Amino acid sequence: MKKGKEERKNTSHITDMTKTHKGENYRNIDKEPEKKEIRITTGMAKNKKLKIPEIENFRAVQEIAKSSVFSIIGEKVINSTCLDLFAGSGNMGLEALSRGARWCDFVDENSISVETIKENIINCSFSEKSEVFRKKATKYITKTDKKYDLIFVDPFYKDTSQKYLLSNLKNVLNKDGMIVFFHGENLNIKDLVRGTNLKILEERSFGKSFFALIQ
Repeated sequence: MKKGKEERKNTSHITDMTKTHKGENYRNIDKEPEKKEIRITTGMAKNKKLKIPEIENFRAVQEIAKSSVFSIIGEKVINSTCLDLFAGSGNMGLEALSRGARWCDFVDENSISVETIKENIINCSFSEKSEVFRKKATKYITKTDKKYDLIFVDPFYKDTSQKYLLSNLKNVLNKDGMIVFFHGENLNIKDLVRGTNLKILEERSFGKSFFALIQ
């Protein structure tokens, strides 16, 4: 993202959460070393530690970003049916279940991620509220007949070609459902959404990490 005055004016609608949080400086939050463990922040499984898959370039959603997502979603998560794509550790879906979601499907094509998700589900006691699929996200979306209230999408930041996936997500999204799409600075989410039947509701940034709420 450019830092010129003109660019800042054009992106003023994007909330940058990296400057301060409860009086602390988070400007370099994206440069912090990857933590060995992440945790559930609130709800039934509060403070449960989650394993992360030992995969090159794996990046867990930062806790500050995760808290921001669920602060916006609010009570929509209660009794919702969720889908966690590129699930990695299952971080977002498990947080949703802890906060009162009724069900979550986890999808990842990596076998290490799949096993990690399964371990984390057991650790959080959510085996009766979830299922894990080892599949490509696009293949799952185009084959499933399920509908979801909340869909979390968190691909590797270097993977910026998700147009086909996004264009099909509307087909599995319930009325008034919401997509949370995480991405890096090299992806223009507006370009990605353009030409689909989706619209961006809100965008937030955390250093070089971003997420958009899409409907």
